[in-house]
Amino acid sequence: MMSEKISTKSLAALGLGAALLLTGCAPADGTTQEPTAQNSHHEQHASRQADALTVTDPWAKAAEKGMSAAFGTLRNDSDQPVELEAVVDQEHGNTLQIHEMAGQGTDAVMQQIEGALQIPAGQSVELAPGGNHIMFMDLKQPLVPAEVATLRLEFADGSSKDVQFPIRNYDGANESYHSQHSQDTEGTHEEHGGGH
Repeated sequence: MMSEKISTKSLAALGLGAALLLTGCAPADGTTQEPTAQNSHHEQHASRQADALTVTDPWAKAAEKGMSAAFGTLRNDSDQPVELEAVVDQEHGNTLQIHEMAGQGTDAVMQQIEGALQIPAGQSVELAPGGNHIMFMDLKQPLVPAEVATLRLEFADGSSKDVQFPIRNYDGANESYHSQHSQDTEGTHEEHGGGH
């Protein structure tokens, strides 16, 4: 009889302790903490910048050495901006930069974009000769016509996407690509400011 009373009292005490413990973990106002629609939307957006972006008509300019460039149209199909932070050539280890046109007319030069390339919600950004482009800074291997350069696009949210850029010959505006590591007599990167 005595052991039954102790067991009943012990169970009651354990139940009360558990209830107090759970109450201590609950918010002071008694509400439960559930993810808000805003937080949920942000988390979804943060995990899919790479999925929101489509690349159409990608291609890269054939070159044996020095500099070259890759082009295409970047389309953001989401309702949030997409930020392209970097492009990586994992296959050949080429150094790549995202470049833009700065200045007007004959004073226009190409320069590396500071920060990320912004692709606004529901819009496209064209990578084209004479405009924004992905720059191969110093080729470690030739870009051979009819082959493909696979480049990884890396976004501000940490997501990434591999895109194949078919390589083709392009004379354009008789542009000249020169590495900044090259001799001064060969020219500098700014010489291709008139177009690719």
